[in-house]
Amino acid sequence: MIQNVILPSYLLENKHAYTLINEGTFIASKSKLHKKNKLYLRNTSHMMILLIKGEKVLHLEDDVHINNSQILFLSQNNYFISEIISSNNTYESILICFDDDFVLNFIKKYKLNINTTKQETVICIKKDIFLDTCVKTINEYFTKKLQNKVALLKLKTHELFLYTLSNNKDAFLAFLNNIVNTKSSRVQYILESNVDILNDISQMCQLTGLSKTALRKEMQKLYLKNPKEWLDMNRLLKAKTLLKTSNASISDIATSCGYSSVSWFIGQFKKYYKSTPYLFRQENL
Repeated sequence: MIQNVILPSYLLENKHAYTLINEGTFIASKSKLHKKNKLYLRNTSHMMILLIKGEKVLHLEDDVHINNSQILFLSQNNYFISEIISSNNTYESILICFDDDFVLNFIKKYKLNINTTKQETVICIKKDIFLDTCVKTINEYFTKKLQNKVALLKLKTHELFLYTLSNNKDAFLAFLNNIVNTKSSRVQYILESNVDILNDISQMCQLTGLSKTALRKEMQKLYLKNPKEWLDMNRLLKAKTLLKTSNASISDIATSCGYSSVSWFIGQFKKYYKSTPYLFRQENL
């Protein structure tokens, strides 16, 4: 069984399961809970994963195994990932989520020159003594009573970034370059990679982190459509595909595409495709 997890909103909605240090879109979480199911991470921000105990497996073309001797950087995208407990049946992991602005401010603050054409969405860095000390310090932030925890953690994250840039320059520049080059289309990337779970405009706002007004403005710029028009179009495209490729009933297809009633689905489908779902399926057998 695969569990869908939308990050970072899942962390904020399940505070009982995590220790959080957060402010706005900068969110750090620590968990000791091991998830047995494979996870489908719908990652709407960028992320750094620091393992304390146990392992993670990132399922790409070739599985990437990450343990507590490594640091994993993931840019905004969707990923399959599994968690593995340690030899003494324990698991601890820290996630640090950050947005485009955090990266752009980092680049500006330290006057970095992104002089590469390469782009990487995933990089895995081997820890040395310095990075291991950084991670241990970050881990202590979750247990110590400190003022300005967020500011301290942001500084430590910058320190970790700068050290990685010094020791793994090509890989980290390619990671930063990917973020810089996809920033202008971030909303588009997030919506189009998660269209299968979008059922209403409030979900679109939640995923993108935009208000309804800002979302409307962005959708008009990207698609020349308002959010409802775009959502209706993609719902019906999904329905069209299911009618062609599955044996699911029209009622089930209506539900899976976010329609509250079959009659409403049929009416919308007919309005858009000039045919009922039943006739469309018969014509495309």
